[in-house]
Amino acid sequence: MTDQRTRRSAEQWFRRRGLPSVVRGRPTRLVVRIVPAVVLVALWNLLTDLLVWLAEQGGDELGRFYEDSGYALAYGSLLLGLAALPVLGAWLAARWIRRHIVEAYTARGSAPAVTIVVAFVVLCPVFSRIVSPTSSVVMNMIVNLSTVLVLVGAAFVGAGSILGWSLRAAFRQVRLLGTLASRALPLLLLITIFGFFTAEVWQLNAALPRHQLWLMAGLFAALALLFMTAMNSDELRELAASQPTQTEAEKLRASPFRSLVEDGVVAPPIRHVPLRWIERANMVLVLMLAQAFQALIFAILTFCFFVALGLVAVRPEVMKAWSEADPVGGTLFGFQIPVPDVLLQVSIFLAAFSGLNFVASTSSDARYRQSFLNPFLDHMRVSLSARQLYLEHWRTTTTGQSSGR
Repeated sequence: MTDQRTRRSAEQWFRRRGLPSVVRGRPTRLVVRIVPAVVLVALWNLLTDLLVWLAEQGGDELGRFYEDSGYALAYGSLLLGLAALPVLGAWLAARWIRRHIVEAYTARGSAPAVTIVVAFVVLCPVFSRIVSPTSSVVMNMIVNLSTVLVLVGAAFVGAGSILGWSLRAAFRQVRLLGTLASRALPLLLLITIFGFFTAEVWQLNAALPRHQLWLMAGLFAALALLFMTAMNSDELRELAASQPTQTEAEKLRASPFRSLVEDGVVAPPIRHVPLRWIERANMVLVLMLAQAFQALIFAILTFCFFVALGLVAVRPEVMKAWSEADPVGGTLFGFQIPVPDVLLQVSIFLAAFSGLNFVASTSSDARYRQSFLNPFLDHMRVSLSARQLYLEHWRTTTTGQSSGR
């Protein structure tokens, strides 16, 4: 029983590190595992319905934000809530599952999980109908049920573990992004700030429809992803061929594998087990997503910086002169924003360019690599050492056993 519990702890350790493909056996308790995602989608839908309703009350004029302080406060609060509350709710749900179900090795949690899922499928469409009489309850129920089925499929392949670790890893390094923006990438800041005060950049973005601007940002993102995939595949090939060292063994002493590590060495000696294709894909995806979330956070911070700079330093008449168009109220993802639309266009363009430059710099430059990429590679090196121990010690007990991813 002790060995069985240790195995389950080891498998949970892999899932927490974004490597569900290492775990042998079938995934279980899928409804419980999708609760954080269901909470996130439910809160997003509820807040979105309220924002749409409030926007309909206020009309489409940008001036309403400035004429009615109560309206501006309510709308701004809902916007901030839309950015924070769904993520906070999902984090709290994941924390509850991890502490009270997964780590406690208990069968509890299925009933609350089913209740939350049923409420999402049935009650959220009813709320949407109350807020918007034109909303179809039946159609929204079908959409929500389809969402649940997609989330179950994602949980089956371990998508939650992969996304969860990648997000946590990216946010742990947010404190380093300020250093990168202010010291490590001064040339990028000079280029983007110079471009921000260039009339041609405003004219270019003012003439682009929003969907074309997103296509251009998507092109930048695709280039960054291709670059990261190729680079991470090469890095993983080198890591997978190496044997556990004393450094990795010391780090494993604080893991469920501590009983297999003695005096800084791995015991017993293990033979190398080649990576399966799904494990290799999982590891490349984890590395790529962690870097992609880093770049996304950096791009969002850059976007916010240029929006704030534009509101402070560029008057509406100057925006009109540079863009050769009257500033109108902005929209972002379908929501009204108390920011001129042309300023949003310019900020999105510069943020997308900055994100691409971030990926290139952190991957190829030795100084940036030390701070931003090497921690991910060290994480993977320790995980690969633990994988060898896991397969060597529980090879005969993992085959055909159920083990949730």
